[in-house]
Amino acid sequence: MKNFVRGLLLAVGMVAASGAFARSDIRDGNAQVKPEKNDRYSIDGATLGKAELYGYIGDLRDTDGITGIVLKRGGTDEQRKIIGSIARALKLKAFEQDGRELKSIDLPPEAPTPPPPPIENKPDPAPAAEAQAEHH
Repeated sequence: MKNFVRGLLLAVGMVAASGAFARSDIRDGNAQVKPEKNDRYSIDGATLGKAELYGYIGDLRDTDGITGIVLKRGGTDEQRKIIGSIARALKLKAFEQDGRELKSIDLPPEAPTPPPPPIENKPDPAPAAEAQAEHH
């Protein structure tokens, strides 16, 4: 049992240490995202598509308290648009690296909220009206 507890503590320590090193792409509260080919992105040693990047950035916001996303040099217009969309959805700031400066990426306008769909299984009001009529 003693060896089990030591092993467990060692494993937890290794996971904690690897977590500290894995989050190396955060600077000044901003996640640093490198554009890759085919509308993919690289962060913390992983190459992600836009859906995975959204989830990963959301996790960084929740666990590490990031306040923005920086798209490093070389991104396409589509990649800038995606970074802006992710930032808007997660309520973060979006930037593009321009030399040593950060330029703000324009966030896309919020999509209008569509009206709720109609209720398909509405209760029939007729039985209630008939019941009231019977009581009178």
